[in-house]
Amino acid sequence: MSQSINGVYYDGKSSRRNACRLYVTTAGQVQIDGIQHDAIAFQDIQVPARVGNSARTLILPDGGRFETSDNPGLDVLVSTHGRRRGGISLHLMERKLRVILPLLLLCVVMVYLAVTRGIPWASEQLAYRLSAEWSDALGASVLERLDAYYFSPTVLSKPVQEEYRQLLDSYLPAHTDFSYTLLFRHGDLIGANAFALPDGTIVVTDQLVKLADTPEEVLAVMLHEIGHVERRHSLRALLESSGVALLFMLLTGDAEFVQEWVVALPPLLLQAKFSRDHEWEADSYALERMSSQGIDPEHFASMMEKLVGQGGSESSPSEEEEEAQDPQPVPDWLNYLSTHPASELRIQRFRQASEALQGSTR
Repeated sequence: MSQSINGVYYDGKSSRRNACRLYVTTAGQVQIDGIQHDAIAFQDIQVPARVGNSARTLILPDGGRFETSDNPGLDVLVSTHGRRRGGISLHLMERKLRVILPLLLLCVVMVYLAVTRGIPWASEQLAYRLSAEWSDALGASVLERLDAYYFSPTVLSKPVQEEYRQLLDSYLPAHTDFSYTLLFRHGDLIGANAFALPDGTIVVTDQLVKLADTPEEVLAVMLHEIGHVERRHSLRALLESSGVALLFMLLTGDAEFVQEWVVALPPLLLQAKFSRDHEWEADSYALERMSSQGIDPEHFASMMEKLVGQGGSESSPSEEEEEAQDPQPVPDWLNYLSTHPASELRIQRFRQASEALQGSTR
């Protein structure tokens, strides 16, 4: 008595499809309705592993193909006539919850490690190997958008601008891959701020200059921004974001998402904040430069306090809002999710360095 399954046959030479039925005799010989071919043993047919209820395509020795959605019937044929093989059955695995859950957990852990460890590490390695043309192109693109949407021309006088440029030139790193340029813009809604672009362009707003009590406070901020450039933070952030997008495509198969992501890369550089680690690295660079050049780190701490105070005054809650707020302290894990290291810690770090520097000079 023969067993059979329905399907569609392709001869492998044309796109013509033939709806037919495949029979397997008790001796394991294969026959297909209306198809002329030599005797075929079922064991000589390549049968792919079952994945859910997806259709499977059997490959015949002569190159012909038989596609069927009758997975239960095909499973019976394989069980009865097919060559038994060791290994793992994906179909059996996907039906067992005790197998699915550990694999799902493993997948989540692997994705987490890839996003938090693997991609950042690979991005850092690649960022230091890319040519300067990459940084130049990205810097020009971001500056164009900054000027179009966020900035207006500076109102600082030429002598003031030149004074800060000469000050910065005196403290530029001796050995660097970048050509630094200091630009001034009126910050409009951005207010007191400074930005480091990937190509070595540093943008300082008029409001930041006016907020500072001394030129050294502005210099401290600019050294921090140089730290971002020297450590390739903009390029690393871009590569990390691209890596996450590619990982998303591999997991979901959504190639259109990646195309849209590539188009959005230049604005991403403008809008994305640096990670906590990147901010800490830039702080470390500024602190090292200030200490080695005999600049009191207190200037950075003082400027940070002004910036924090300015931001706080714009968004201070009313008395009613303060009474309605939860009196419980913010959990540590919520603090960890903050993009930047806590301003208080950064200020304290520079203030302690200032005290150590003052103590060593006594």
